[in-house]
Amino acid sequence: MNAPNPPLNYSIYANPTTDEAGLRCAALNVMTDHYGVIIMLTAEEVERLQQSEPGEWADRQSLRLGRCHESGVFWSAAGEVLSILIGQDDESWSVSFVLPLSALEQMRQALKALSPWLAGLSLPPGYLGHVPEDYADLTEG
Repeated sequence: MNAPNPPLNYSIYANPTTDEAGLRCAALNVMTDHYGVIIMLTAEEVERLQQSEPGEWADRQSLRLGRCHESGVFWSAAGEVLSILIGQDDESWSVSFVLPLSALEQMRQALKALSPWLAGLSLPPGYLGHVPEDYADLTEG
């Protein structure tokens, strides 16, 4: 996939949430002028995304991390383009979109801010994707 032209306006933030089983998760929000998507990630998936680089889709090196509704999320990178594929697998996906590869670092930073939540600590009331300095009043949950 090619980089969007003209450049895409986007914003990225992460919020604490729980899945159907009550497990603490991160809801990674990617919003653009044209679409929005929320990817649910477990603590383990967040850790893998922090430590692993997505490979090239053509080489079958996509990372499978997260869920979007009932579908898997596959991450791949080639050059300066990050591709996110949503579907049964990275061969027969239903939805895909591209972002600049630099968006991956923004995602990592947003998810890093949720580390206390994912580790079992509480977040301040009203937390909505704030920066780590907002954790001064964290208590164990």
